[in-house]
Amino acid sequence: MDGEPVFDEPWQAQVLAMVDTLIANGVIEATAWSDSLGSELKKAQLSGASDNITTYYKAVLKALEQLLDRYTDISETEVSNKRDAWEQAYLATPHGQPVNLK
Repeated sequence: MDGEPVFDEPWQAQVLAMVDTLIANGVIEATAWSDSLGSELKKAQLSGASDNITTYYKAVLKALEQLLDRYTDISETEVSNKRDAWEQAYLATPHGQPVNLK
């Protein structure tokens, strides 16, 4: 599908870029990422989630959050608060406009 977007949403590319950066900088190991993502995808499958891009990126995000909690000093509360702030910003942003976190 030449010329078509690879990602449905910009955040999907961004989350994978964050993972790549964390691996490249030695914050997390590639095997830890692979194991965590595989585990999240298996959980999704076992729960009956559809095999689609939405399920995949939810698993990607959950795997990243778990690794941040395990390998960094960023607390689960900080991640949760930031995620909530992004959700509120997204919901308050008119369709088609960039989301800005203040």
